[in-house]
Amino acid sequence: MKQKKIFTLLILVLILAFLAGCGNRNALDDSEELASNQASAMIGNLKTPVTSANITDYDFTDQATAYLEHIGTSGESSEALREWIIGELKSAGYRDEQITVEHFNTDWAAVEGDNIILTVEGDDPSKQIIAGAHYDGDGVGDNGSGTALLLANAVGLQSVKPHYTVKYIFFDAEEEGCFGSQYNADQMTEEEINCTIYMINLDALAFGDYCNIYGGAFGEDGMAIAVDQLESPEATEGYTFAADTAEQLGFKVMRTADLDGYYAKHGTGPAIEEDTLYTNPWTPENPAPANNSAMSPATIPASDHVEYMDLGIEYIYFEATNWFAESGNDEVEGTSFTGYIETYDYALGEHGMFMNTEYDTWENLNEYFPGRAQKHYELYSPLLSALLLVHE
Repeated sequence: MKQKKIFTLLILVLILAFLAGCGNRNALDDSEELASNQASAMIGNLKTPVTSANITDYDFTDQATAYLEHIGTSGESSEALREWIIGELKSAGYRDEQITVEHFNTDWAAVEGDNIILTVEGDDPSKQIIAGAHYDGDGVGDNGSGTALLLANAVGLQSVKPHYTVKYIFFDAEEEGCFGSQYNADQMTEEEINCTIYMINLDALAFGDYCNIYGGAFGEDGMAIAVDQLESPEATEGYTFAADTAEQLGFKVMRTADLDGYYAKHGTGPAIEEDTLYTNPWTPENPAPANNSAMSPATIPASDHVEYMDLGIEYIYFEATNWFAESGNDEVEGTSFTGYIETYDYALGEHGMFMNTEYDTWENLNEYFPGRAQKHYELYSPLLSALLLVHE
C-alpha cells in the first residue's frame, strides 16, 4: 500500500493524500457517475472448477512462500526484480509474446516505471479477468507478499487454460501514487472495460492478524465524497461471489453482517481463526471509534484496484491487516481502526505497524510471525485460482 511517512496526519488528510496519489480520473468530478460494466452482470452466474475436493491441485502456497523468501532476502532492485519475474514466467513455459513490459512516464509527475503484463488467452477470449499486485517498494509484506502469490499462481496454472482470458499485471510505482495501475487503466478501451469481469488486487498479505477480502465502491461517486457523507456500499457481485466461493472451498467467511457491531459489544475483534476470511467491520450503524474512513465491505482507496473501480469494473481485494487495532502512539494516531496497524501486539513494528516502515522485513516476519505468511497463502492461493478459472 502506498502511504509514506503520514503517521502524524489526521485521517482526513490521509484520505486527501489518497485522492491526490492513488486517485482516479473520475474522483475529482462529482458530476461524473461510475461507469457501468457489462461483463460484471454475469458474475452471479459464474462457477469454478476448483472445489474442496481438488483444492490441493490449485494451491501454490509452497511456491509462493519460496518466492517471498527470494524477494525478502535477495536485496534486488526494482529493475532486477522485474527481470527475475519475467525470467520465472518464461521458465514456467510462457512465451515471449504473452509477456509485455508496459513502460510509462507520467506527463504531470516525475515518475516512470514498467508494468509487467502476462496475457493468458482463454477458451472464450471475449471476456477477461485482471489479477494484479505491485512489485515496487522494498517491503516483504508490502508488497513482496502479493507479488509472490501472483507469480506463484501464474506459474502454477501455466498448464491450465482458463475459460476466460486472464491478465496478470505486476504494477510498478504503486508506492509513489498508483501510477502503474493508473496508466494501465487509462489505456483500456471501452470494449476492454466492458469485457472485464472483475479485477483482483493482492496487497500486503503477510503480516496482518486477519485475512480480509473487500469489495464495493468507496462511495456513490467513487472516491469523491466527504468524510461525513460515507455510506455503506452494498455487497457487490464480485465481493459476494468471492465470499461464496471461499465457503465452497471449505473456508469460513465473516462478512459485514457477522462483524457489524462486534467491536461495539466486545471492545475488540473476534478471535483470529485459521482458514477464515474477514472484512472491514465498520458500518454507518456501528462506525469505527475514530477515523471513519471507509464503510464495509469496502476499504480505504489506497491500492491498485482503485483505478479499475472507477472505470466501473468490480474488484476483489485481498489484504491481511487488523481493523480493530487502536494506536496508542501519537506518531500513528491517525491510523487507528483504519487497517494500517497490522497486529494487536503493539510492541512489534512501529506500534503494530509494519507496512511502509523499516520493520517490513523477512527477518521480522519470521521472528515474530513464523509460518503466518504460509498460512495466509493456504487460504488466498486456492481462492485466487478459483476466481481466475471461472466459467458460466
